[in-house]
Amino acid sequence: MNMENILESKQIDTNQDQVSNTFFSPASIVAIFNAATVTKEEKKIIQVRGIFKKSGTQSYGGYYYNNLKDEASDYSITLLTSELLHNQLDDNKTIEFNGFVTRKLDKQGRIAIHLNLIELLAQTVNKFSEEEVKKILLINKKVATGFKDLDAHIKSSIFNNKRLSIKVIMGKSGIIDNDINKGMEAAIALYNIEYHRVSLSAPTEIINKIISLDAPGTDIICVARGGGENLEIFESLEICNAILERKSIIASAIGHASDVSLFEKLSDKKFITPTQFGNYLKEIYNTTIEEFQRSKAKIIQDTKIELTTVYNKQIENLNEQLKAIKELHEKTLADTKKNYNDQMEVLSGKLKSFEELVTKTTTDKAALHLEEVNNLKKQMQDITSLHQDQLTQINSLQADKSKSLIDQIQNLQNEQTQKDVMIQQANMLASNYQKQLQEVSTKSRTSIAVIIIALIIGLMIGLLIMSIIK
Repeated sequence: MNMENILESKQIDTNQDQVSNTFFSPASIVAIFNAATVTKEEKKIIQVRGIFKKSGTQSYGGYYYNNLKDEASDYSITLLTSELLHNQLDDNKTIEFNGFVTRKLDKQGRIAIHLNLIELLAQTVNKFSEEEVKKILLINKKVATGFKDLDAHIKSSIFNNKRLSIKVIMGKSGIIDNDINKGMEAAIALYNIEYHRVSLSAPTEIINKIISLDAPGTDIICVARGGGENLEIFESLEICNAILERKSIIASAIGHASDVSLFEKLSDKKFITPTQFGNYLKEIYNTTIEEFQRSKAKIIQDTKIELTTVYNKQIENLNEQLKAIKELHEKTLADTKKNYNDQMEVLSGKLKSFEELVTKTTTDKAALHLEEVNNLKKQMQDITSLHQDQLTQINSLQADKSKSLIDQIQNLQNEQTQKDVMIQQANMLASNYQKQLQEVSTKSRTSIAVIIIALIIGLMIGLLIMSIIK
């Protein structure tokens, strides 16, 4: 009876709303699933290779329960060996053998997989020692968690006007602090750097210092030392494992270039010497400031282009509106004049007809025709007066709209002039700021006051640009 049959039988029972009267015990359930979970590897002889760990101390039913460990990971499986083969195997050697897989469910319902050794094919010295395997696992763990980007973090802090906090761990009698300071030159005043002296031959002291410095507010922890011998401390698995769990960025500045230690491989940023670390802090600051300056100049130029484009578009729209109003005014005048001429022509025809009629009528009807003539003349006067009023209103409206558009154009021209002046001032401030930066980079030492002035000028440029954009 396999698993598919069990599930199919269960489905049939559910669909038919049947309730079984059979009670299963835990042992019977384990037996059912143990019989159902069958793989094809259990039915044939397979070839296996791994590191033999002689953990069995006594025989159970003629077999020793040892361990077979993976060569490149921490996976392992129970290996059953006969007493004869058990005595032939050496601890911590790589073996190749023919065997088969067995498995069973224990009393808690857990699957236990065992390898059974039938024939030993080869027994060789391991390609990797146990310590080397652990180092490989640490490197894989670091790759999985990822390396922190020191360059991006420093640039972001400089852009946000944040002073970085750097903690340097060095030997008690070392002088690498002078090397780092020398490499930083004038940029030393731009970082908050502290030096902590420990015994670089004591792993526990190094670990405790790294953990204590990994606190909120710390950006970089750098372990630095000069050249020389006794660098084995940086292969310590305990120290290397400790830096994998840190929130701060871990850097190494160990003074040797022939071999790369495990500590350096696991660091987020590696420097060959402490002096190179100091040079890096100086160069990345200067590079970031130059990029910042170029971005400011580009913002000013882009803003100027944008303002000019908007200004020209507004002037163009106003001119089109003015042209449309003039055309409408001319069309309205033409329509009004034509309407007036048409009405006057009709009334003139009627008046002429009445005048001709008056000359032909009798005296009794002369007064009536004369009254009609007067009425027609009055209508003509009223139409003329109305036409003049319409012309006056149209001219007044045209004058008001033209004046409003001319005022808007004048205001835009005034605003453009003011913005041009502000852009010129921003360019002058940026030029002065660039000169200040060049003076700072050429001096070997600079005062904090000059740097503060440069930062204030940079802030004023930023505020000025923001006001221009708004």
